[in-house]
Amino acid sequence: MRMVWIRRTVQIAFLLFFVWLFLQAAWPLTSPLPPDLFLRADPLTALTALASHSGAMLSRLWPALIVLGVTVLLGRVFCGWVCPLGTVIDVCDRLFYGRKAKRLEKPRWPRLKYYLLVAVLVAALFGTQLGYLLDPIPLLTRVTTLVAYPLSSRARVAWVTHGRPIWKPLTKKHIISRPQLPTPPEPSFALGLATFLIFAGIIGAGAISRRFWCRNICPLGALLAFFGRYGLLKREVKDSCTQCRRCVRPCKMGAIPEEAPDTTLLPECIQCYNCVAACPDGHTNVNFHWLPTGAQPEVNLQRRRLLQAAGAGLAYGLIAPTGVARKAISSRLIRPPGAAPALVSEEQLRALCVRCGECMKVCVTGGIQPALTEAGLEGLWTPVLVPRIGYCEEKCNACGEVCPTGALKPFRVEDKKDIKLGLATIHQDKCLAWRRGELYKLCLVCDEQCPYKAVTNRFFEGAKRPFVDESKCTGCGICEFKCPVKPESAIVVYRNERKA
Repeated sequence: MRMVWIRRTVQIAFLLFFVWLFLQAAWPLTSPLPPDLFLRADPLTALTALASHSGAMLSRLWPALIVLGVTVLLGRVFCGWVCPLGTVIDVCDRLFYGRKAKRLEKPRWPRLKYYLLVAVLVAALFGTQLGYLLDPIPLLTRVTTLVAYPLSSRARVAWVTHGRPIWKPLTKKHIISRPQLPTPPEPSFALGLATFLIFAGIIGAGAISRRFWCRNICPLGALLAFFGRYGLLKREVKDSCTQCRRCVRPCKMGAIPEEAPDTTLLPECIQCYNCVAACPDGHTNVNFHWLPTGAQPEVNLQRRRLLQAAGAGLAYGLIAPTGVARKAISSRLIRPPGAAPALVSEEQLRALCVRCGECMKVCVTGGIQPALTEAGLEGLWTPVLVPRIGYCEEKCNACGEVCPTGALKPFRVEDKKDIKLGLATIHQDKCLAWRRGELYKLCLVCDEQCPYKAVTNRFFEGAKRPFVDESKCTGCGICEFKCPVKPESAIVVYRNERKA
């Protein structure tokens, strides 16, 4: 029982560490640790990046090698002790279903996760990212960014606004003078509902069995199971075992067959020590062993299913980059500066981006949003700059710093003036300063706001009107964001080409 509580404490500590790192993804970046550390430590993310012919980015993903090394040495301890999504699932299982919930604890499709892993890796070999849908670390980071972060922000605002009668008397005697900083916009992201529904499905699957996601679907778990099945830390059952089967039900992963409780399916065991706590006579323990009696390290996969999984990954990898699954690139598909065409091609971004949402969380103006239809089916959840929501801040380079895979390249703030995201275009039929006669209004907003002096006002046809200098415009979007014309701005940023 003691080891169970130690394991739970370690799990909560790593979950809090995950949350702390997430909160550190804020401009300016001051954390001594990279906010994307969990993503860098994800072996599946590293493997898909390598398969996508991006070995150069492995310098950022070296923590994944440590996780893989620990797995080879000790077994699948990452899933049982570290994985933040696994911890969230454990907590939700306890809250929503309780200890005595009647669930079908038998493994349903334990081999499915291995077939999904094969499909993900084969698709990555053809430069197509598929792991973002299933990889638990990017998935939880995406949920935290697009769902939990906006909700917590609104809860904080509600507390400050409506809880004033409660907190003001408690703090008026301890007022501390602080410098006034600009208030960041309230975070709001597209695809938040879709992201929440996926997460709700993962938690709801707990009604079938504990850790249903981890048992049957998680491809990272399959990868760690394959490498950790010969780890030295294993369950040991003594010869004096009475076959009481009390260890079967507490096993989260179904690693103990009901018909043979003295047997351990090593690829499924996450060293949670629940079996040790459940054994009334101490016949079960978890110790360092090479291969104790009853341990089964084999992963029995069907060749036909493996070929089908590889074929599915191959089909997606070949079809997704073509016009079948990808619509023509929209003129309004403006990527963040770390993914400017001069740094990363559109194909590289789609292949490397794990849709974690770190760049969206760190964006100081909230302008980086998950892509919807403008990027086609293959580009869902990839980062896109929406100037009407927020512009690209001149002195910020955080998005390139927090990207774990190199889908957004790091860049220097001094170089932003040379990074072309797009081109601002003035729609004269909407612009106040391009109207004629009595409708004309002198408007200098875009000229005054542009940090790169790309918009200038000069006399034309007897009135002062704005013009865009294409050689200076970076497409940062501040002109579109600040334009007073509603609902559509009179000056609009397009993807590196002028549109009428």
